Amino acid sequence: MKLLVTGMVAGMSDASYLRKVVALGKENGRDIRVFDAVGEFTKHGKKPLERLLGTTDYVFELTREREYEKIGYEIAKHGYSDVVVRLPATIEWNRINRKFKDQRILRDFIGPDAVVTLIEAEWAIKKELESLDHPDRFLRTLKERHHTIYEILSWMNEEVSLSEDWARYMGIPHYVLAVNEPADALYKLVCYPKPWVVYVSYSMTHAEPAMRLEVNRIVQRLREYAVVIDPQTVEIAREFDSPIDREVIYAYTVHRDLHWYVGKVHAVVAIHPYPERPPLSAGMMDELGHARDYMKARYMIFPGGFSPFTTDSYVEKGHLFETADEFFRFLDEVEKRPKFTERLEVQGEIGFSAGRDSKG
Repeated sequence: MKLLVTGMVAGMSDASYLRKVVALGKENGRDIRVFDAVGEFTKHGKKPLERLLGTTDYVFELTREREYEKIGYEIAKHGYSDVVVRLPATIEWNRINRKFKDQRILRDFIGPDAVVTLIEAEWAIKKELESLDHPDRFLRTLKERHHTIYEILSWMNEEVSLSEDWARYMGIPHYVLAVNEPADALYKLVCYPKPWVVYVSYSMTHAEPAMRLEVNRIVQRLREYAVVIDPQTVEIAREFDSPIDREVIYAYTVHRDLHWYVGKVHAVVAIHPYPERPPLSAGMMDELGHARDYMKARYMIFPGGFSPFTTDSYVEKGHLFETADEFFRFLDEVEKRPKFTERLEVQGEIGFSAGRDSKG
């Protein structure tokens, strides 16, 4: 499979994440090829990015087109089957979001099977940008801009939005993944045609540590069947510099979960395995409602939770389960969903286990 992997070109741990994906491929005997488009644009530093951004749109567009053609030629020449092309859809420069409308040339010369946009927590990006100590003038200039939380989130939103437009133009899927997801998420999208993509929805607010572990066990087990998008891999800031930051972060959290995640996956699995019934999460129920409106498949693990509202409104008939074992037995025996049989963890990789406490 050929993936276009977009996302902000600074402030994220995307390079580390892609290395993990390549390493997982090697452990499974697969050669995943990664092309760094920005490196090709700049001839790996010989043509500074800020100089390209300072030229005319026409010249920079020709530069991008030439490099995309070369990448496409290399892929075809060597017959690479598992390919990631890491490139930006936009770049923030001099307070202007420069949008690269490259979808035609990308379609014609690379012919991707899907577009994936990588994201990270806004506070983590801000911290990274502020701590940059790099001779690259582009990166130093970004640091000097002192980007606000709102500007970072706006840049991320533009990246997702334009990437989505590219995918729609090419008639291919678009997904959004956090760089803190385990490597198997992107690995499956690179190596398998049309894998099942699932968003997991749950509340951690009322859960004690033992119940947090139970939710994580279910999520880990689900990874054997699907590309799992887990919202806790984007950790929400616990402290805010201003009321505006809090307002913006909360708004984007809702927008991300409902539209970037729920709106793009094949199914939503709601996990509420609490036998003593703490309150149902408002966020989880909102996500199930949006999944219904998006016409996505919906499943729910909810001990003793049968009612006309859960079975007829939020969850389809036959998709409500009292235990996780019942749910997985349904996947095996009724839907007959295949499992991934390859290794799903990079040597030494530990699954994400921190909670973000965002759905109440």
